[in-house]
Amino acid sequence: MSDHCQEALDKLYAYLDRELDPESVAVIKEHVDDCPPCGSAFAFEEKLLVAIRAGLREEMPQVVIERIRATIRTEIL
Repeated sequence: MSDHCQEALDKLYAYLDRELDPESVAVIKEHVDDCPPCGSAFAFEEKLLVAIRAGLREEMPQVVIERIRATIRTEIL
């Protein structure tokens, strides 16, 4: 793995969350476009992020919420 790959992967989540300045975005985008392994990693993480965000829009059944709360109470005590 090259230094460019490591730099791109280190900034992967900041890139996907749009937390980087335009210059950094351009550098990473150029690298990802030219590097198939990094391009694959970025594509996978982006699809995962989209799926997670879509799942967060759905309402969770009350029974699941109660089970989570009960588990948390058990773990804390």
